Amino acid sequence: MEPVRPTILIIDDDLPTLALYERELSRDYRVLTCSDERRVLDVLGVENLSAVILEPVALGQQGWELLTTIRAQGATRSIPIILCSTQDERRRGLEMGATVCLTKPVLPTVLRRALHQVTQPL
Repeated sequence: MEPVRPTILIIDDDLPTLALYERELSRDYRVLTCSDERRVLDVLGVENLSAVILEPVALGQQGWELLTTIRAQGATRSIPIILCSTQDERRRGLEMGATVCLTKPVLPTVLRRALHQVTQPL
C-alpha cells in the first residue's frame, strides 16, 4: 500500500511556473494548483492541506488578500504558507503570517526543501 502523500496547494497565475512546480513536487506531494480566487476558496474549504505555496502578486494582487484570509479563518490559520514572489517582500510576508518567504526565481529543489521543513511533524 502506497503511503498517503501530504496535499499542497500552489496559487499562482503564471501557468509555466504552476506546471514546473506541480511536475517537480508531485513525486512527494499531492499537488493542487489554482490560478482563480474562487477556486482557491473552494479548495481551502474542502481539502486538508499540509501547506500552501502562494505568489502574493498573483490574481491581480489578490494574493495578499488570500494570505490574510487564510490566516483569519480558524480551519486554515495553522497551514504553513510559503511565499514565492517575484518581489522581495519577506518583511511584509512574515508580518502577514507567511511561514517562509522565497524570492523568484525559486528552484524546485529549494522549494521542495522548504516544503519538507514546514510539513515534517515536530
